[in-house]
Amino acid sequence: MGLQKITFEGGNVTSKMDSDLYHFLFSSDVGVLKGLKNECGYTLANNTITFSDGYVSVYGRIIYVENQTTIGVTPDSSKFGYVVLGVNTSDNSISLYLKEQTGSYPSLTVTNLLTTDGLYELALCAYTKTTTSVTLTSYSRKLISNDKTRVDDLDDEILSRYLPKRRALTLVTAGTYRFSGTSSVELRDSIIYVTINNHTVVTFPGEQMFLFVGSNTSISYRYASSDYSLSVVYQDGIVTLTTGNTTHNITSVFTKK
Repeated sequence: MGLQKITFEGGNVTSKMDSDLYHFLFSSDVGVLKGLKNECGYTLANNTITFSDGYVSVYGRIIYVENQTTIGVTPDSSKFGYVVLGVNTSDNSISLYLKEQTGSYPSLTVTNLLTTDGLYELALCAYTKTTTSVTLTSYSRKLISNDKTRVDDLDDEILSRYLPKRRALTLVTAGTYRFSGTSSVELRDSIIYVTINNHTVVTFPGEQMFLFVGSNTSISYRYASSDYSLSVVYQDGIVTLTTGNTTHNITSVFTKK
């Protein structure tokens, strides 16, 4: 028991210490490093899967997949399979191999290498095969983004979710307008702002449209010292708004979550 130098000259750093730190810095994620080299992209030709170069982190164990790394698939039966990168800390080995099963995709061994030695299998791609062919199938690979990318994506998500969104209006008849490209789920989470003749703003919660059967509501508004009612109807992704007077033009509509 005691202290160990790690980021010091002459420090004795084990692969376990190094991998623990990398795993922490990668937000405890496992997968292909996104945006570095060619992200272990892959193609299939003549029953051979070829990978482009990229880096993989498995509990902080960093593996470089060299460009043009290949593995063959034999079309000898009908099966579902993965090309697996196996990381085994019990014998300090890495390997690329096929894992197949009849009827469904096989399960993968996912040992927590942070707490114990053993095997972790990471699927780099998925395929199906028959006695005559091999076909790549859609598979959502595990990817690790850098912190800047994560922050930028979060900024975009926040801006997209919380900034007001202006809706494109279509004139149906005098005093009646509609906009599309929405859903009941989105509207329930939104506040709706309707501007009449660039002057009066009618504000109401989108949830109000769905309080009663029929997905519609009516909101009172005052214009030029008189009271009117704005009719709002939702159906199949389209919101129709009708003012209380045909001379009242809806000049803008915004929704904001």
